[in-house]
Amino acid sequence: MRRPRGILLDYGGTLVEELGFDVRAAHAWMLAQASHLPAGVTLDDVVDRATRVVAPLSRRREELGIEIPWLPLTRLVYDRFGVKFGVPLAELETGFWDASVLTRAMPGALEALDRIHAIGVPLAVLSNAMFTSGTIRHDLDRHGLATHLEFVMVSSDYVVRKPSHLGCEIAAVRLGVTPSEIWFVGDRLDTDVAAARAAGMQTVWLRPPNAAASSEPDLSVASWDELVHKLEAAQ
Repeated sequence: MRRPRGILLDYGGTLVEELGFDVRAAHAWMLAQASHLPAGVTLDDVVDRATRVVAPLSRRREELGIEIPWLPLTRLVYDRFGVKFGVPLAELETGFWDASVLTRAMPGALEALDRIHAIGVPLAVLSNAMFTSGTIRHDLDRHGLATHLEFVMVSSDYVVRKPSHLGCEIAAVRLGVTPSEIWFVGDRLDTDVAAARAAGMQTVWLRPPNAAASSEPDLSVASWDELVHKLEAAQ
């Protein structure tokens, strides 16, 4: 593979490992922020409503490749009960995330980003996410992974989800690099590799442990360290 002039990275499963989501903790935190909580509305009511709203819509977003952002989903939950907040609902997103989502940096990711930055290749993130780019960057920053990123771009800002190639096209423009000169690094063949290939990018599969071999990506690596070695050897 040719040495890239830019690298796009997936988020979950690539830069961070997603360890869990505590839906009750998320909505308990939200209720604690309410400026008006109608009598009789309980945490169990809210969690039940959230489950019934989010589950079928999440399935549909996978089928259609269309993102459903956190804000309208959350309004569908809380507006049903007449719960009001003293600040715009969108301002509560990061707190909701911090109360409920647990992640950790993938082994070797931080050191690899430092080494890639030292080589002089610009880095950015393109991820499927119902949360805003600010919230995803906030999580990356908690792990020290945002320092060298030119930008973080997410599907909630552009409607379409990978494997659509449309987001990749925009990310290439934002990087200022021709798609064929970009390496896209991700852990999923069906979204990351498929979208990048359709956009004309060079595809790098950071394959999960025990994953079967595949001929789909241009390059397959088992670790961040291996990825950096391949980058250093590329001409």
